[in-house]
Amino acid sequence: LEDTPYKIGGSGFIELGWNWNTRLLKNSNFWRLKYGFSMQWNKLNLKDNQYFVKDGASVFLEQFPIPLKKAKFRTTYLVLPLYLEFGPSKRMEKDDRIRYLNNDQFKMGIGGFAGVNLGTMQKLKYKEDGKKVKDKSKQDFGTNDFVYGLGAYVGIGDISVYAKYNLSTIFKDQYPRQNNISLGLRFDLD
Repeated sequence: LEDTPYKIGGSGFIELGWNWNTRLLKNSNFWRLKYGFSMQWNKLNLKDNQYFVKDGASVFLEQFPIPLKKAKFRTTYLVLPLYLEFGPSKRMEKDDRIRYLNNDQFKMGIGGFAGVNLGTMQKLKYKEDGKKVKDKSKQDFGTNDFVYGLGAYVGIGDISVYAKYNLSTIFKDQYPRQNNISLGLRFDLD
């Protein structure tokens, strides 16, 4: 982690989406598929007064000529998650309908996601001639057009702890290869 050009604190990941559950067995909800669509935002805070520079097809980090207050790099993705979720549920019968409730129940999921890059932005904040400057640059920084990876979560009810690893690299044709990893809390509002 010391060799990374990114600050761990301040870098982050947010995902907002809509998911559905489909049980896999006729008379049990123990095994189910969780799938849907979501928007993902990966934000990286650059350290050591560096910023991304694009020169033709090449993208590289360079020292900014004056002190930066902030240097952030964000990618936005539309993704399709698919997880095999398992755990107990309560069976509820009402009239001719059978429902399975997962409220306050243990659950675990393992699966993955795939999606497309919708955009990339670099934001720099600094002072120049005593004036605050905010420079936002939306362009192709050589990031991959597609994102895909693996994920898992474990929790009770609507709250889980999750881990995700992008198998796709952040940038095309860059050495060393850089992949996002995300750890955090997941809130399912069923």
